[in-house]
Amino acid sequence: MALYIGRRLLQVIPMLLLISLVVFLMIQAAPYDVVDSITTPNMSAETIEIIRQRYGLDDPVLVQYFRWLGNVLQGDLGYSLVSQYSISADLAAKIPNTVILVVPAYLTALALAIGLGLWAGANHGRRIDRFIDGASAIGLATPPFWFALLVIYLFGYYLNWFPIIGMHTVGQDDLIDLLRHFVMPYLVLTVAFAPELLRYVRSSTVSQLREDYVLVQRAFGASRAEIFRNHVSRNVLLPIVTQIGVALPLLVTGAIITETIFGWPGVGPYFLTATKSLDYPVILAILLLSATLVIVGNLIADILYVLVDPRVRLERSRS
Repeated sequence: MALYIGRRLLQVIPMLLLISLVVFLMIQAAPYDVVDSITTPNMSAETIEIIRQRYGLDDPVLVQYFRWLGNVLQGDLGYSLVSQYSISADLAAKIPNTVILVVPAYLTALALAIGLGLWAGANHGRRIDRFIDGASAIGLATPPFWFALLVIYLFGYYLNWFPIIGMHTVGQDDLIDLLRHFVMPYLVLTVAFAPELLRYVRSSTVSQLREDYVLVQRAFGASRAEIFRNHVSRNVLLPIVTQIGVALPLLVTGAIITETIFGWPGVGPYFLTATKSLDYPVILAILLLSATLVIVGNLIADILYVLVDPRVRLERSRS
């Protein structure tokens, strides 16, 4: 077990280095000159060249990459070209806001998906299954931004139940005010996350009910309810554990559109503002963080799967 985890950790290091290089080269290959975001058309060529030298943008690409990578390894993500603020400090302030919004929405969506997915799968082909499957298909086909606008119009404008924008009302910083701002983006994200998870649980349930062990259990006299409770549901829920790791990147980039529409001060508006202003150090930092979380999330998912499934543990030990 420890040997497997150690091997996986060693595999992550070169992958992270490769990801950092790919992300950096993608930014360098973008069809614009980075210096354009911090200069004006009125500046002379000499002034632009001085600015380019000041930020090290005239160095070879590999020199820029290793300089940037060295800073990143020390925890320094650089500074915004536009605001001149520390990117690390900005992200430290904005990521918690995104986490506050994304984590409850994802956990709610996961709970709904497990309950409804098992229910639909257990009643495969029946009316309730068709209804749940159809609702999840509609949810998958519904753009989050459109649903967000609908929620804003209904609950924020027409009924006037909740504030439309922001995380706090100006002059108020209490929990009740935060919850009133939280409800609508939370609802939108829950509806956005749930359909895909629900379909995964439903299809896994249907597949498990067709396995040979179900027929064997029935032959030994076990009831359908006992088989479902003691065997099928466990085998279906086992892979769900790995979703905890796979969902890790959502903590940074899982709510970009929703946060922007609702004016929630998280990573989403920060990333879009950087994109509009060609603030490449910010774009680079967020892309790197997101890609890193994808790799780390998959590592966590693999480790969790080994921990909860003895069959996988035995197979890993033999390999």
